[in-house]
Amino acid sequence: MLDSSWTALKHHRRLHQIVATLVRFGAQDVLLRLGLGRLLVDVNAEPGESLPASTPQRVRMALEALGPTFIKCGQILASRRDILGPEWVNELQALHSQASTLPWAELEAQVLEDLGCGLDQVFAEFDTQPLAAASMAQVYLARLLSGEAVVVKVQRPGLRHTMTADLQLLESLAQLVEQNAALAVYQPRQMVRQLARAMLEELDFTQEGQNGDSIAQNFAQTPHIVIPRIYWAFSSQRLLVQEFLPSFTPLARDALIEQGLDPGLLASRGARAFIKMLLEDGLFHGDPHPGNLRAMSDNRVGFIDFGMVGRLDERRRLEVMNFMRALTEGSTELLVAVLIDWSGERVQDLSQIEQAAREYMARHTGGQLKISALITDFLGLIREYRLLLPPDLLVLFKALITADGVLTQLDPDLDLIATAKPAVEKMLREQFSWKVAKGLGIDGLELGRGVLSDLPKLTRLMVHRLKHGVLDLKVDMPGLERLERSLRLASTRLSLALLISALLIAFGPQIAAAGPVWQGLSAIGWLAGIATLGGLLAFLWSLFRS
Repeated sequence: MLDSSWTALKHHRRLHQIVATLVRFGAQDVLLRLGLGRLLVDVNAEPGESLPASTPQRVRMALEALGPTFIKCGQILASRRDILGPEWVNELQALHSQASTLPWAELEAQVLEDLGCGLDQVFAEFDTQPLAAASMAQVYLARLLSGEAVVVKVQRPGLRHTMTADLQLLESLAQLVEQNAALAVYQPRQMVRQLARAMLEELDFTQEGQNGDSIAQNFAQTPHIVIPRIYWAFSSQRLLVQEFLPSFTPLARDALIEQGLDPGLLASRGARAFIKMLLEDGLFHGDPHPGNLRAMSDNRVGFIDFGMVGRLDERRRLEVMNFMRALTEGSTELLVAVLIDWSGERVQDLSQIEQAAREYMARHTGGQLKISALITDFLGLIREYRLLLPPDLLVLFKALITADGVLTQLDPDLDLIATAKPAVEKMLREQFSWKVAKGLGIDGLELGRGVLSDLPKLTRLMVHRLKHGVLDLKVDMPGLERLERSLRLASTRLSLALLISALLIAFGPQIAAAGPVWQGLSAIGWLAGIATLGGLLAFLWSLFRS
């Protein structure tokens, strides 16, 4: 509490400006909903005239007036369909529009400082009229002395200092919001910290360049996917010089056809590339909107701007695979399992979730599956039952919805789920590969060795506690008879397995050497090998059936 008060005091002028801006656009009711009405006491501003009636519209206008930090905050919040309704998401998505342009005179000194020399020592040509302007940077077209056409991305001056101060203030406000029990379940401080990590990473252009290099390496053997080259000799945290991709926007379908390009092939290649990023590489473009996807000659697809990327580890990729399997197979049970994996302890009433999953599947069975509609409805289910998804999944879902919107503009019949099916089946086969089985076998042997070595100590400890009456557990719950029988059977099997393992370790070599020998191995050894192989096949078959 003291930290939040000190931060608010330190940034008092900025806090006053934020509150006054919200009031000026008639969005002060947001502060009241968040339990921050006390901040309105010292503000004398009045709402302006002719404001839109919609609260989301007024908030969007206020965020635009508050500058880059709040524009970026709104853009990221536009992905939170798990907590925001459609009217809020649709309005916040409008924040992706063009930002005001700064004159070259305000950026030139910073560019020269980052280059460490004059423009003419690096560039043969440099157009000081920006090619594009966004809330965090402006982009210029240039040509290197060596002849290559490049794009120069220049960060807006003083942006890191401004954003850092704003983010500190937002975290202190989130701490105050968290005092409201009804809002604390949404973990506002954690949300602000995730927002801060994403924004500060995007401010470091070297990180963006490294993301692009990593994705380029993943597509090194795919010539129809193009990732721009980074010119590291001229790049820094605030300046990024990269290859210019001559191309067209993928939304101009008729213009693409006039240029002799095939929109359907472009859509198919873009979809397969995006699925590869998700399920095979675990590193994907986090914001594939039309400006970041390019249609190039020879029906090549270009991806640019890797300031926002998503990362999925192997476990998460398997969960995403199961989610897609649930959708393609219409499996309610698999969908419920995925929901439990993702929401954890927030699932309070399992029967309610199962019913919601059945209704969800009923709405989406039959006909072509459209990924954007599936995910939007799924996030609505999450919001309705007050579940929260991990942040990396929100980036994933936002990227899927955006990519689906762009690619279906090229090919209205494109089915992103059907495109993902071969990759899903490949991942499924790999889970039963010899490599995975070998790894599981080694893990199992290590676990068995640990259990055997700890068994005497654990047994002595349990006997000691039973003897002195320390261990006294009584469970009295209805419906546990079947569980009790299963546990008793499992414990019997485990005890038997441990006993047989101990006997084999002690007497196995002597037994294996007994009897007639064929091909250097005794008859008993051959029988043991055949039995082991049969047991392994039976185990794998039971896994496959389950």
